[in-house]
Amino acid sequence: MNQPIQMTTSVASACRVIRQCIQAGTYPGGSWIREMTIAELAKVSRTSVRQALNVLALEGFVELHPNRGAMVVDWNDENLLEVFDVRVMLESYACELAAQRATAKDIEMLKQHADSFSALVEKDHQRLRQKITLVNNALHQQILQTCGNQRLATLLVAVVQVPLVHQTFARYELDDLRRSAAQHHDLVQAIAQKDREWAKATMMAHLLSGKQVIFASQNQTSTPSVESQVLAPKNKKSTS
Repeated sequence: MNQPIQMTTSVASACRVIRQCIQAGTYPGGSWIREMTIAELAKVSRTSVRQALNVLALEGFVELHPNRGAMVVDWNDENLLEVFDVRVMLESYACELAAQRATAKDIEMLKQHADSFSALVEKDHQRLRQKITLVNNALHQQILQTCGNQRLATLLVAVVQVPLVHQTFARYELDDLRRSAAQHHDLVQAIAQKDREWAKATMMAHLLSGKQVIFASQNQTSTPSVESQVLAPKNKKSTS
């Protein structure tokens, strides 16, 4: 019988470092995780790294191969498309809940992430792409935490976001990143005003515009019914 994984502080640290490396593209799909490198980055033992890899295998980040190690799951466009629409539905609902439940502290953190994202994009979007990815993920993670529904947040991380996060900005040009930055500020404003419908529709628009960038080569288009929902918040006026 398999022994339960002890989620110690060192194991949690190793998990965090591995996720960040995958999300930032340091370990792309199909690459092997180097245990010694992770141990040095996380300042933990290789035993903790191995336990962390077991955790991440359960979450869907890596595949374990006996006598060979752990390989980052390699998702192709077809597989990504299968989960992207699920992400749109779930994360839009999470954003709706966040608008209802966000505290002043939550909103301030979201503003900081949105401002950091914009600043990095304008500073040097090519050289700082890894940092841009991490800040983006932090903003979306903050929304999931703010929504107050732990099962929904866990489902998004384990089922939907895993195959997407490390490829999110691989095909983004400067104009795409600027549009994403503007949408982040719209998301924060909708949540700050506690407008659930606006928050939900804005997140939907944000994710669908990202879908068009990521899968442009496949000429994916949205259905009219979805587009009408996305266009709904256009009559909202910004506050100073």
